[in-house]
Amino acid sequence: MKKWISILIVGLIVIIVFIIARPKLSENYYQKALAYSDSSKYELAIKNYTKAIKFGKKNTQALLGRANAYYQQEQLDLSKKDFDAILVLDVQNYDAYLGRALYHIKKEEWENALNDLTAAQQLHSENPEIYYFMGYSESNQGEKESALKHLNKAIELDSLYAEAYHHRGIVKANLGDLEGSVKDFNRSIELDKENLDAYQRRVKYRINKDDFKGAIADYDAIINLDENNQDAYFQRGYFKLRIQDFEGAISDFNKSLEINSNHMLSYKKRGNANAALGEFEDAIKDFNQALALDNSDSETYYSKGMVYMNLSDIVNANKMFNKSISLKKDYDKAYYMRGVTMAMQQKYTESISDFDLAIKYNKDNYDAYLGKAISLGMLERHTEALKSYDIYLNHVKDNGSAYLNRGISRINAQNTQGGCEDFQKALELGVEQAKGMLNMYCKSNTN
Repeated sequence: MKKWISILIVGLIVIIVFIIARPKLSENYYQKALAYSDSSKYELAIKNYTKAIKFGKKNTQALLGRANAYYQQEQLDLSKKDFDAILVLDVQNYDAYLGRALYHIKKEEWENALNDLTAAQQLHSENPEIYYFMGYSESNQGEKESALKHLNKAIELDSLYAEAYHHRGIVKANLGDLEGSVKDFNRSIELDKENLDAYQRRVKYRINKDDFKGAIADYDAIINLDENNQDAYFQRGYFKLRIQDFEGAISDFNKSLEINSNHMLSYKKRGNANAALGEFEDAIKDFNQALALDNSDSETYYSKGMVYMNLSDIVNANKMFNKSISLKKDYDKAYYMRGVTMAMQQKYTESISDFDLAIKYNKDNYDAYLGKAISLGMLERHTEALKSYDIYLNHVKDNGSAYLNRGISRINAQNTQGGCEDFQKALELGVEQAKGMLNMYCKSNTN
């Protein structure tokens, strides 16, 4: 009997010691888990948090740590399960409401997120993070005004909150306040030089303002943050092309193609840059590469046709303009240039038809009016020609050659005074040939 009593006493002592030790064991595992979490070793952290919870069922800190570790591992449902468990144990747990709100945000469950954020805000009303996530969730629900109010509050509480400025910039842009939007993106970038999205959004504003140098500067920053960003090289090259930095554009298009050798637009735009530099053979090679990737692009055929025009290859130029028109029936510039090739071949009637089509599809294509006027003049249809000259010169007032040609048509239409006025204007604009016309047809002229 004494033996059994001794055994029982020892057993009780062990149980008592174990019960006393459990909280300490839970804390030890919790501290180990924290260290692993701080080192981003989340799998090991989860194992130790689990042991901490085993020895301390109500250890809400361990549950919170494991929930956050699950979240980092994208094990979202397990993360939510732990947040739920914490709130059963402690309905006033601010961190659990915030953590569960982030789960709902990740799942794009905006209403549930706002419910948890509201509960968290009632516990800590001066935390800017709460207002930021409220604004973020509301903006995703399309509640822009409410989102703006909460983001304003986040910034009021923390004037260095880069993400809040960034998202407020997005909301302001969606509300049509582009000036306010770009100011927020500027501030966000000042606070976080590595905010790639802020640069990308600000660059849209610069483009809308035709601030191409500013756009290039933003793409510089984007490339510094992401040196393999193919689109950034292409876009920077495109805007260098717009400001006529053709060599810089080619360098960027080269880099774009180094990253993605099948990027049709990079070949196309590099072709434009080569053409602008007079490197016509290289331009044709680029346009051929672009068309090999997409043979349905009417603009590339048009650009290739323009290169052939520069090479005085009228036959091939005409073929390219034909192809361009076959792909885009309302391409006014292609009709105009085909009209020019026809006129160069002395096919004036055909050229007039093309100029008329160019005008049909774009009544503001004033070069087409001029081309039509010249062709009509060559056919000695001067009265008709004068109508087109008048339309052209009402909009383009500094083309001395156009005044000279209208003057000739006026003389042929028996309007000597009008012809002499045009010759005088042409001379003032630097057309020396007008001097001979003045001497021939006009009683008095200015030398």
